[in-house]
Amino acid sequence: MPSFSVVEFVDEIDPDGCKKVDIIPSEWFEGTDGKLCWWPPATLLNVTKAVKEGTPPAQNWILCNMRVMGNAATYAEARVKLHQAEYTSDLTDTEDGLIKRKARSKLFQSQSKQLESSEHSDSEDELPPTPPEKHLWPAANKMTSQITSPTAQRVASPSCEAMFSKLLTIVEEIKETQKVHGKMLNALLKKQDTSVMEVPDGVVFPLQTQADVEALEELLGDRSLMSAVVAMVADIGGTNVDDATRRMMKYILSNELALDYNMFGRHGKKKFKDLCLFNVLYEALKKNSLTAQVNQQEAERALSKWFTGARDRGGRRLSRQPVPN
Repeated sequence: MPSFSVVEFVDEIDPDGCKKVDIIPSEWFEGTDGKLCWWPPATLLNVTKAVKEGTPPAQNWILCNMRVMGNAATYAEARVKLHQAEYTSDLTDTEDGLIKRKARSKLFQSQSKQLESSEHSDSEDELPPTPPEKHLWPAANKMTSQITSPTAQRVASPSCEAMFSKLLTIVEEIKETQKVHGKMLNALLKKQDTSVMEVPDGVVFPLQTQADVEALEELLGDRSLMSAVVAMVADIGGTNVDDATRRMMKYILSNELALDYNMFGRHGKKKFKDLCLFNVLYEALKKNSLTAQVNQQEAERALSKWFTGARDRGGRRLSRQPVPN
């Protein structure tokens, strides 16, 4: 049996008069006559992942009447056939081009979003729902309609299918990026309800002189003050280790003072790794949700890059360039 099948749910028609079609893995068939399949309930939010991985049906899944419209060896091939199925009664038949169909997972995702919205209606931390794909990607939808129209079916070529599969892959990658950005924005929204961290007494950032560093190092011997400074620096945040290191170190050290240091004290400079300030930065990275998995080597590497770049910041790189005659 092929890995994936495009099926029509024969008992389901939406208010617009569109029949439902979608992709199912071979594991979701019930029996051998190809007339029944299992479909997940609305509480399963990631249907696409379940289809790709062939998640076994659970007890709360729904048994549906259906008919197989076409088969595919890969998920990408099945996606192409799914779009074709929205405009034809059979993937091997081009005569019936007027029947309207709609991918069931689109309706399923809409119901899931409504369910999720109702569960979190009292929360002020949720982001607005992502606009539908047809609004986000007009060019992609235009290309989709061209490929899946009855006329285009008659002249479809392997190169068109390959291009369409690549486009679908890009859209999936963009969706994953949006999820990451959504998590970042939700974290920022949650911080709005917390009080602003106050700078502990005796601590002044950014440090401007070596005397400032020595004075702060003495204060950081107090663990409670050390914890307060770590929490304050961690609140600066960053999207990854390099970004967070850059933002935090800019807050801690002036660029002029950074010129006197490097990570391991080479070339006659002072060794930053021996300072309590190194532990402040490392612990702050560990407290940031987006860099919590950092290890000490990664933190050292990011700091080394930041110190190396100190000589180029503040317009110094331009001043080192030779003046044209």
